[in-house]
Amino acid sequence: MTGNLYLDLAVSLAGVGVLVAVSWLLGAWRTARLDAAAAPDKLAFDEPDFLPSAWLFDTEGRAAAALSEDGEEVAWLFVVGDGIAVRRMKRGAAPVRAEGESLVATLRDPSRWTLRLKAPSEAEAAAWASRLGGASYNGNHAVS
Repeated sequence: MTGNLYLDLAVSLAGVGVLVAVSWLLGAWRTARLDAAAAPDKLAFDEPDFLPSAWLFDTEGRAAAALSEDGEEVAWLFVVGDGIAVRRMKRGAAPVRAEGESLVATLRDPSRWTLRLKAPSEAEAAAWASRLGGASYNGNHAVS
């Protein structure tokens, strides 16, 4: 480069700054939004044999929970970066509790250890915690 360490450093930092600004302008830092339209489509694509009977959507658009028709399974959907992840497990496999207006599920998943869904009300969060809690935790997340 120029031989001047400080000038070379300034040019390099300016270049990195330009790349960061361009990526921001092009929308590279946007996160996905999970809503009533996106969640059923994503669940149907990832888990075509899962038939949801009831949904709880996070009021902030970051997560959702679906209970299966037979009530034996739960699908957890959540935003990871610019995509949506789906985790399917037996009801009761993930400990669930209500904290005020939030439903908190401990998924123990590397991409999301704890999932927090903000429900419309405290009563709804408590009802869903009871509904999704199921049997006690047995250590088996897999659905066979």
